[in-house]
Amino acid sequence: MTKAPISKADLERIALQEIRSFPGSEHVRSVEVECETSVPRDINWRLYVIANDEGDLDRIQYAAKVTTERLKRRYDLRPDT
Repeated sequence: MTKAPISKADLERIALQEIRSFPGSEHVRSVEVECETSVPRDINWRLYVIANDEGDLDRIQYAAKVTTERLKRRYDLRPDT
């Protein structure tokens, strides 16, 4: 299965929407993508989630983990982002 290329900004927007769709994750304010390009042709990335104090940390961590796994199966981060 081929993954679709995606920009960092689009990936952050999609990740934020998906994380906020999980119950208990409505207090997530933003998502940032951090990239590692240690191996050529392989961009590894992770999500950093910023939430209000009212957020349920356990639910937010679960939402971020599941969302990261889903998005890594669907998308390849474009190297120019």
